[in-house]
Amino acid sequence: MKVVMVEPGQYARIEELDTGLESLQKAVGGLIDCAYPWEDMACVVCNDEGLINGMPLNREVPDYGPIAGPFFVCGIEGENFCSLTDEQADKYKKMFLQPELFVPYKDGLIRLAYDNPALEGAPEGLKKTYELRHNLPELCFCALPELNMVMLTKRGQSGYWPIEHIPEGMGAGEYADSLNQILGVSKAQQAAMMCGSMISWAIPAARPDRYDENGKLKPRDQQRGNKER
Repeated sequence: MKVVMVEPGQYARIEELDTGLESLQKAVGGLIDCAYPWEDMACVVCNDEGLINGMPLNREVPDYGPIAGPFFVCGIEGENFCSLTDEQADKYKKMFLQPELFVPYKDGLIRLAYDNPALEGAPEGLKKTYELRHNLPELCFCALPELNMVMLTKRGQSGYWPIEHIPEGMGAGEYADSLNQILGVSKAQQAAMMCGSMISWAIPAARPDRYDENGKLKPRDQQRGNKER
């Protein structure tokens, strides 16, 4: 049957699943549960123990809430699952297309939809979009290890959002790196985003090509070569 498959850290995709119970359980990584958040003849099939088993939060389902672990959207026919129509498949793929990251923030969670051109299924033209904006991501986590502080920065915006809840046993730098790894943000991109958000987005140092793979400024002659290219 035709479904929209939605996995943590991946773009949503349309695929075919066998309707047997074993195949459905394999798709969600365990026992299945169903949610019916829409009037449309479609439902969400997810892992019944996703939260209990510590699976990562995947997507926010409108009018329902966040779901942990992989899930898929399929059609409903009586008491049985069935294929989505082409219109439904396009609708739910678009609804859940971007991967989402959930981060403890203040008294709850902040939900961040993001793009990563390196992921399979990334929208056509996304790589070109990144090139046109000097390979800057939309979101990035930066750290001030001396203050044990993590900051969420957004491309083109000045300042930052403080992330105060750092997991026990982790330092600010380690936590920021772990979040950036999920987003697909490199050390060079992190350094450029820090500079742009704190100083100015109009200066050369707010471009990732000014930094090496460790986020350190390149020698002046290398920077000059990048500028000429």
